[in-house]
Amino acid sequence: MSTDPSTTLRRAVHAGENIFLTGMAGTGKSTLLRELIEELGDGVTVTASTGIAALNIGGMTVHRWSGMMLGPKRGEDHHSYLRQLLRDQRFGVRAGFNRVRDCERLIIDEVSMLAGSTLAFLDLMCRCLRRDERPFGGIQVIATGDFLQLPPVRISPNNAHDWPFQAEAWLDAKFRAIHLTKVHRQDEPEFLRALAGFRMGELKNDSADVLRSRIAQFPDGNLTRLFTHNTQVDRWNAYRLACIELPERSYQAEVTGPSTQSDYLIKNLLTPQVLLLKVGARVMFTVNRPDEGFVNGQTGVVTHCGAREVCVETNGSKVHVEPFTWQFDHRDHHSATFTQFPLRLAYALTIHKAQGATLNAAYIDVRAAREPGQAYVALSRVRTLAGLHLKDWFSGFFVSRAALEFYEGLKP
Repeated sequence: MSTDPSTTLRRAVHAGENIFLTGMAGTGKSTLLRELIEELGDGVTVTASTGIAALNIGGMTVHRWSGMMLGPKRGEDHHSYLRQLLRDQRFGVRAGFNRVRDCERLIIDEVSMLAGSTLAFLDLMCRCLRRDERPFGGIQVIATGDFLQLPPVRISPNNAHDWPFQAEAWLDAKFRAIHLTKVHRQDEPEFLRALAGFRMGELKNDSADVLRSRIAQFPDGNLTRLFTHNTQVDRWNAYRLACIELPERSYQAEVTGPSTQSDYLIKNLLTPQVLLLKVGARVMFTVNRPDEGFVNGQTGVVTHCGAREVCVETNGSKVHVEPFTWQFDHRDHHSATFTQFPLRLAYALTIHKAQGATLNAAYIDVRAAREPGQAYVALSRVRTLAGLHLKDWFSGFFVSRAALEFYEGLKP
């Protein structure tokens, strides 16, 4: 009888193993990770590869946590860069060093988007600062992600992807792979087969026909659209809002704290610093507040724009939304804050910012998707086949051969 993945994860954590928690989109990686973080409490440090992922999970980026700042440039000698950091007296660097020395367990969420060179440098830093030659200086690392989704950012399209699993530090750490296989986001067998094939770059004829049937010539204008570029998103959101012939209300976020921290929040939060709304505008919630009637990614229509609350009709009921405060560092009451209504216009999102979200329906244009896994991330956001609407059929989709070979080599 197979062991439940959550039980396997907890046993591996308490056994001190380094862990790689993975699985296709919608298998519950984030849910399981949040449960683990709650159980471990102060006994675990939470980080992520990107600012967006870090904010979603209530942690900080690997770069900020460790104090490595931007990290060594491509081709720069890691030992030389570390020597420079050791001489650096900036507070952010010294505080990072202390966090590394004190850490027992480290979570790295969305590890697939972390450059292999960054992981290698983190390993070097940990060994040096902790004076411990074990992988990551003896810190237990729990990495989560899917290497068949969004990859590490490349300096240019001509560069190969710098995958973490190709780094010697990954091999040395001997990560135990825990592979989640049950998808919770979708439950239609034909849709699941199509998504699984799409993820692996093996779209069979019947699955291709299923997806091809979802091409929409005249989509509902209120459908959330997923685009590859920010300019497309901004243009469509502005156009759809302008179509509503009612007064516009502007909500300016209240931002406090050091500018370096507040700038980080402004750049990485899904919620805009200046939120433009009208009655009748379609919006998306940007935090989880189930007790108040909404969760992150849920959509609705604005019915009232007040000074202290915005009313949104969603799932047949009206929700009274009040400003929400995000904090740069929950453990530091003096760190930057960002207070705004937890909403954004829902007419369009980039695929990158949609990662981790679940949508009831979306109109997706992946014709310009060129990064491995990018198109798969877009399609797998949608709960049902009926909710999937494609702009057009794509000439091809991109899957990393290196990532495929990595998964083929994983022990079952």
